[in-house]
Amino acid sequence: MIDTHSHLTMDDFDQDRDQIVENFEKDGLELVVEIGFDLDSSQKAVKFAETHDKIYASVGIHPHDVVNLENGWQEKVEALLNRKKVMAVGEIGLDYYRDLSPRDLQRKYFELQLEIAKKKNLPVILHVRDAYFDAYEIVRHFDLTAVVHSFNGENEDLKRFLDLGFYIGVGGMATYKKHENLRKILSFSPIERILTETDCPYLSPQPVRGKRNEPKYVRFAVETLSLIFDVPFEKVEKITSENALRFFKITRNA
Repeated sequence: MIDTHSHLTMDDFDQDRDQIVENFEKDGLELVVEIGFDLDSSQKAVKFAETHDKIYASVGIHPHDVVNLENGWQEKVEALLNRKKVMAVGEIGLDYYRDLSPRDLQRKYFELQLEIAKKKNLPVILHVRDAYFDAYEIVRHFDLTAVVHSFNGENEDLKRFLDLGFYIGVGGMATYKKHENLRKILSFSPIERILTETDCPYLSPQPVRGKRNEPKYVRFAVETLSLIFDVPFEKVEKITSENALRFFKITRNA
């Protein structure tokens, strides 16, 4: 299995981070992608990836954090993106649910980071909450590959992003009992366009809800997809792992 969206460098894992990584093989994990959400976490993600074989990184500024950006941020982001194990720009996007940054600033820095991704020829990890149409209206003008992290939109949102050639991130949210409609919507996506993720330490899946989320719990996303598409767990595991390697342009045993 591959967890395409983790935050293992957060303080929540200070006590057992190394043990979690050591257990990857035992837990059935092939790779984990550590996601940056501001300059500090992006720097940590890159360092973490460079010191662990089975970790890769992404670099980006989350919409919550764009309000704190200072002069020189773009040069710092681009320098990090040049590092060998950085495979994507993200997580970036729009969040109209919390509005921790003004919406005009969110849109401005979202576009600027999409331009960086295009220049660097890197895929993008999209954070979108209560802003699917606005995000679509922006990204459709860029010739990019992206994954809509923790997708929780409607049928029309799914279709728009799939029509752009994007991937759909599926994690803990899809496992919740109340999200039967989300599972129905996800069934309209080709399984070849789905990436499995955890967003750990957040969004713990239903069987471990209330506990800290971890990369190994990505198996519950795989189990849910197995039910949605009515195919064996092992086949979902294989397909979604191949999807992730293709999306991030990662070659096995490289």
